[in-house]
Amino acid sequence: EMKKRGVEPDIVTYNAAISACEKGGREYTDTALALLAELKRSGIGPDVITYNAIVKACFDGKRYSHAQEKTREAIDMGIYPNFVASKSAKWDLHDLTEATSCMLLGDSLISIVEASWFRKVTIITGKGLHSDDGPVLQEKVPRFLREVAGIEISMQEGNEGRFIITRKTLQKWGTFGKYKEFKNVMTNQQCMYR
Repeated sequence: EMKKRGVEPDIVTYNAAISACEKGGREYTDTALALLAELKRSGIGPDVITYNAIVKACFDGKRYSHAQEKTREAIDMGIYPNFVASKSAKWDLHDLTEATSCMLLGDSLISIVEASWFRKVTIITGKGLHSDDGPVLQEKVPRFLREVAGIEISMQEGNEGRFIITRKTLQKWGTFGKYKEFKNVMTNQQCMYR
């Protein structure tokens, strides 16, 4: 409609439209993806707001392969952290959304298993002190990892804002666990998370 009236959309316009699609539900995920493609064709670079909205739209729509693909794009652009490349054993999810956190963790865990680079990982969700809705990541990220990834996690004693995936757990998950099933979910359109 804007283009018909001679008004060219900018990053704010695209972000608002993609965010509206994300809030509209699953039936608008394809529209959000089309808007992102249009934004890129127009020469406007997507930003953190764009990627947060598109990853959430895909994640909420149970389209994990699309969410992972967009997460990787954002990592490559330096918008999201690259936990594996940083070689850090502490992955800090502060300031990240639920969808972004889950996709970053999923992508990172797959990368670790594929590289046979097993080690203990501490995941920091925070205590939710800066969230209006309380500790969202503290509850939902472990749930995603348990239910979708099928990986065991341990809460860090004395700090409910941290949990741990041990080296042994990663090896077991990658060798005998649900790693292959999880990777398939992350790269295909299958849905496990309800």
